[in-house]
Amino acid sequence: MPQLTPTKLFIKDLEQFRSNKVLLKKITKALGLLEADPLYPGLHLERIINDTSAWSARVDGRYRLSLDPGGYLPAGNPDWSAEILLLRILDHDDLYKSPR
Repeated sequence: MPQLTPTKLFIKDLEQFRSNKVLLKKITKALGLLEADPLYPGLHLERIINDTSAWSARVDGRYRLSLDPGGYLPAGNPDWSAEILLLRILDHDDLYKSPR
């Protein structure tokens, strides 16, 4: 299981959702799935095109979180057992414009 490490910006984004209990529950679930199995199909993990090292995972139909794998395998694929840096939680379109 990888260790999830939030950035200051991720924590700031998370604070904005403090009053939205439903969304916080979805974020918590997504983070739990990410920690247990980053390749879990329900996360819809995908590379962010305009940032060569950032990936995104689904929180719900509107929100996604961006992340950066902490290591890469010799073949160049992300090592999903290594630390994962949590970058942002934003609306889908905003996240793909600015994942960091």
